Amino acid sequence: MTSLDELIAQIPLRHNLISYMMFTGALVGFVFAILIWVRAPGRNRALHYYSLLMLCLAFLILDTFLCYTGWMKYTLHWNDSTEPLTLLLAPLLYLSIRFLILRKPLPFWILALHFLPALLYALSQTSYYLEPLSVKYNAYIGAYFSELPFANVPEGTEYPYQRVKEFQRWFLLVGFAFYGLLSLRLWHTHRGAFGNPAKNVRFSKYRFVLFILIAFVATLSILFFVYINYEDDGGDHYINLFISAIIWVSAIAFLSESRFFQHAWLIDKYETSSKGHKQVHLEEVRDLVARESFFCSHNPSLKKLGEALGTHPNTISRLINQHTDGNFNDFVNGFRIRLAIERLRSDTYQNWTIEGVGQSVGFRSKSSFYQAFKKQTGMSPAAYLKSGQDTA
Repeated sequence: MTSLDELIAQIPLRHNLISYMMFTGALVGFVFAILIWVRAPGRNRALHYYSLLMLCLAFLILDTFLCYTGWMKYTLHWNDSTEPLTLLLAPLLYLSIRFLILRKPLPFWILALHFLPALLYALSQTSYYLEPLSVKYNAYIGAYFSELPFANVPEGTEYPYQRVKEFQRWFLLVGFAFYGLLSLRLWHTHRGAFGNPAKNVRFSKYRFVLFILIAFVATLSILFFVYINYEDDGGDHYINLFISAIIWVSAIAFLSESRFFQHAWLIDKYETSSKGHKQVHLEEVRDLVARESFFCSHNPSLKKLGEALGTHPNTISRLINQHTDGNFNDFVNGFRIRLAIERLRSDTYQNWTIEGVGQSVGFRSKSSFYQAFKKQTGMSPAAYLKSGQDTA
């Protein structure tokens, strides 16, 4: 009778493009997770949860890499040990969005509820983790090398954990659907707070949230496709190739954004300097800036806004940086350009020069007006009017 060691030794090793792509995805995921964690300040929960998400993804890809290539035969004791991590993915994605949009802490018991399903699943599989190696060998080859002979297991071996394990895929699908809907609802409720006056920032808070939402929908779609077409873990390498692609895109987007190496990117840039000052909402800032008497003046300033709102200028600057695609000047210029377009199309100003209209909305010179106009619309004032586009 063939011994267990001999059966394990028969497991073949395979390496191909898929295995190389999964390995690089796991490696990039680990490095990326550590880098985000190190770069994010202590109060930035959004990036910390995103870092934990990348770490979970890296472990899952590494596990699938070991299973797919056959290297799992050297670590059979750990087979299926990462399954509970799959139930953390959707909550971590949602918490990244939630803390990025709201920036408000959650009570510990509510946070615990988000992680409870993963914990309960891990507890339900405790008996599997304690099973003899022959049971784990059979579980592994049954999913990846079903042509190989199975090992004998101790007489009387029971599999109580299997009843829960069979539903793991559906737990994952339901989790992604549930948290995806929560995230869409959160984004829809607070989408007006993002603002979007500047269009030259490649990777803003607004685009970051959209990226996560798209990742939600795409991941749910590929999970459903693979689960319908493959039994057990047969199609997991396709899921992990997709996850690897998400990690690569995230890493490229984050690291290509020069502000990632500053403390001004998706974080509380002015946390220290604004401590102890009154907190305000973007709507309050928007209401004041939207007054023509403010944004049409030649010297609108953060100091004036701070005095009007009773808070520190840095608090307002931080708020604008967090919730829009630009800085204070971009925010003000957004209102100026919208009014300039209205005036350029109005019969009242038909005899005015473009430069004159620019000055009437607060720009000191023709060059500053043209530069801001092109930044907001992507074209010059004359070209914009000829294009017949709607008001920005």
